[in-house]
Amino acid sequence: MSISQKKTAVRKKKEQLERRKSILAAAKEAFCLKGFMAATMEEIADSCSLAKGTLYLYFKSKEDLYVSIILEGTSLLRKELAKIANVSLPADKLLGELLRSYLNFYENNRKYFRIMFLSSQPDTGDRVPDELLKQCADQGIACMQVVSDVIEKGIESGIFRKVNPWTYAIVLWSAVNGIMMHYEQGGLYRDEILGPVPLHSMLQDALDLALYGLMTTQPATDFEPGSEEYSPCEHP
Repeated sequence: MSISQKKTAVRKKKEQLERRKSILAAAKEAFCLKGFMAATMEEIADSCSLAKGTLYLYFKSKEDLYVSIILEGTSLLRKELAKIANVSLPADKLLGELLRSYLNFYENNRKYFRIMFLSSQPDTGDRVPDELLKQCADQGIACMQVVSDVIEKGIESGIFRKVNPWTYAIVLWSAVNGIMMHYEQGGLYRDEILGPVPLHSMLQDALDLALYGLMTTQPATDFEPGSEEYSPCEHP
């Protein structure tokens, strides 16, 4: 291959990557605004100023495109959690830092969160390559593994009692996601059901409950329910 041909190949590869990125961004907007069922490949293509057929050169189906966004979001979340995982802190404090990191992800990436946790369709897997589905699953497992490893660290150090770290990580992960989903509901729901309780306060309460179940001794006053002295989810 000549130098000219190599340059042309590099340029085309760059253009393809940029186009794929543009398609993902447009699809994220469409899925977040309308949901999986209502969003169409036609409107996504129009948003990118592309022909509908061009989208299928990059993604085999709408489901393929949808799951690719989930993979993008979970990969970003895993990277954010991994930054905290090896911070030199006791396990109880480290769980608080992980919670702060997740809250920051949620607040800065609301569209990813909505697609990842509120818009999933049980039949999307039928038209998505197995390899892509496995990549999504692997990223999700990696996120929960970070939490499980911190709990394991607490058990080994004697701060936490002996529990199944993976099971406890799933319970905590589910509680946090459930709380965030409540705050993604409509304004009337939030006003009537949640009232004036801020999200970070409710997440703090969830962490307190988890720690009271984990700690081998009575937790320090910093972790008493309602305490304002230690609030990992508070904004600076």
